Amino acid sequence: MMTLNRMDETISDALNELKNGRIILLHDSSSRENETDMVAFAGSCSPETISCMRETAGGLICAAIGNEVAANLGLPYMHDILEVASSRYSGLLSMIERRTPYGGRPAFSISVNHRNSFTGISDIERSETIRELGRIAGIVKSGDDASDAFYSSFRSPGHVPILIEARESLSERRGHTELSIRLAKLAGLPPATVVCEMLDGRTHRPLTAGEARKIARAENLSFVEGELIR
Repeated sequence: MMTLNRMDETISDALNELKNGRIILLHDSSSRENETDMVAFAGSCSPETISCMRETAGGLICAAIGNEVAANLGLPYMHDILEVASSRYSGLLSMIERRTPYGGRPAFSISVNHRNSFTGISDIERSETIRELGRIAGIVKSGDDASDAFYSSFRSPGHVPILIEARESLSERRGHTELSIRLAKLAGLPPATVVCEMLDGRTHRPLTAGEARKIARAENLSFVEGELIR
C-alpha cells in the first residue's frame, strides 16, 4: 500500500507534467469504467499530443472543461440539447441517456472545430481547436466573460467533442472529466484538458491498468490513480 508521502509525490509529479505540457496517464477506478486515459492540459495540446493519443491510446479524443467555463459560455449538456430538440423530433426522446451504465450523467456537450480549420480532423487542426478551448478557459479563470470569444472562434458540429465537468465535480461524478479538471486546477492551470481512452489492439477492449502502467514506465509518464485525487 502506498504511504501518504508517496501518494502526494505521485500527484505532485503529475501536476508538474501537466504544467510542462506533457501527457499523463489517469486511471479512474476499478469500480467505475476501470479505464486509463491519456490526459494533457488543453492549452499545451500540440499536433504531437494528438498524434500520440491517436496512435498509442486510440480512443475518442475529447476536450474537457470545468463546469464554471460551461456556465460562463452558456454551454449545455448534450442530453439537455436532445431533450429540447425532442419536442420537434420525437424519436430523440427514447434515445436520451440520462445515466450511464457505469454511473452518473454523460459529460458530453457539443462538438466543435476551430474556425481556422478545414475538415478539422488533422492532428494540426484538432490541436488548434483544443488549444483555443484552453485559451477560453483561461479567460474564464481570469474572471472575464468568454462567451463572445467562444462563439466567434468555433463552428459546430466538429471533430472535438466537449465534455463538461459535473456541477458538483468529484462529489457528484468521478469520471476522467472531473478527475482531469481537478488535476488542472491543482496545477494552477485553467480548467481545460484533452483526454483519450487507452484501448488494447490485442483484446479489442480497454487497456487494463496493469498494461497502462507498463506503458507509463516504458515512456517515463506519470500514472495517477483517480482514487488518490481529492
